[in-house]
Amino acid sequence: MKQSILPVVAWVKNKKFIRCTGTAFVISCSGYVMTACHVLLDLKERDYGKVVREGSLLTFMDNLSVGVFIPLSPAYGRRALAYLPFEYSYYWGKWKSSPLIHKQEELDMLTDVAICKIPEMPNGGPHQPLSLSLNRFAKGEKAYAFGYAEMDDIPVEIKDGRPVFDFECDISASISDVVAVFPENHLKKDVPPRGPCFDFRAKIPGKMSGGPILGDHGSVVRGVVSRSFSKEKHAYGAMPGPAMRLPLIEGETLKDMMESGNEGIAQVHGQGL
Repeated sequence: MKQSILPVVAWVKNKKFIRCTGTAFVISCSGYVMTACHVLLDLKERDYGKVVREGSLLTFMDNLSVGVFIPLSPAYGRRALAYLPFEYSYYWGKWKSSPLIHKQEELDMLTDVAICKIPEMPNGGPHQPLSLSLNRFAKGEKAYAFGYAEMDDIPVEIKDGRPVFDFECDISASISDVVAVFPENHLKKDVPPRGPCFDFRAKIPGKMSGGPILGDHGSVVRGVVSRSFSKEKHAYGAMPGPAMRLPLIEGETLKDMMESGNEGIAQVHGQGL
């Protein structure tokens, strides 16, 4: 699972710590990953390095690098981690300026889902994707959330001009029943999370945001950890199905990629929305 569910990290060159910001998961053999949009926006809102937006793309500039850690296969002959930076990150929504001078512009998210692209594995091999489903959860179903809970920031030393660090963290899981579904939340805004989502009564520690939520019937991803309430058994998951129909670069959608087979996204049939 650690080849498919990955910790999201950010590092400003020469800083003494790598910041752990959330969780992502692989959705294609070619290196597309899915996470929660707010995992990326937190870096912009907290002025952690330079984050630049161009249309619906976020890029990380100057000394800021954002990406994921992924364990290398034992076939390499040693246990090691590879750091794979985000080549670009895609989100959906509209930016709104504040009339208050001291406040930054804010993104009115269409959905709390973002798509990022990482390079191929160091040996040129394919990534190990999780399968996506277009079907949404129904009230009463079990939801299984996975992610890297409460990850501490990682101390870094610079040796011979290169960062050296030690990182070990296990995947956490949380299981709960779905209690409500909000497929039109992007229009009605019935609950605080942005976009189509569902309510499930699981305890979700910090840094699990962006992790996959699997359903009770088969090991396919049907949700993305979106919002949780500290120390409470109450969380929301974003629906990936609607995001799969939204345009990415040059108007292509994840559903288009799935159907073409060019990116190695598993074919999963479902009604979606």
